[in-house]
Amino acid sequence: MYQLLQLKQPEGISIPSERTVYRIMDKIGFTHCSKRKPNGITKADREARKSDDLLKRDFRSDEPLKKCVTDITEIKTKDGKLYVSAIFDCFDSGVLALPWKRI
Repeated sequence: MYQLLQLKQPEGISIPSERTVYRIMDKIGFTHCSKRKPNGITKADREARKSDDLLKRDFRSDEPLKKCVTDITEIKTKDGKLYVSAIFDCFDSGVLALPWKRI
């Protein structure tokens, strides 16, 4: 709604912030609460051995290709599920690779 108001920019109406728009919409009973259903693509296995925390939440690096991190994302498409796993370099947050697989 905030983006739509910014796009239309009604004359004489100030749009201070996105949060203000949400607050006004809540007052007039015009809110949308998305029903988020987190369906993780990984399942916890209590029997599996835990991995060592090698980075210890330090995602900075002084040299390129010294520390790299990745995460996998599932995207639903008309043709099925698409799995994307971006690999980032901690030196400059550059994307090293963007492998994907359609299932």
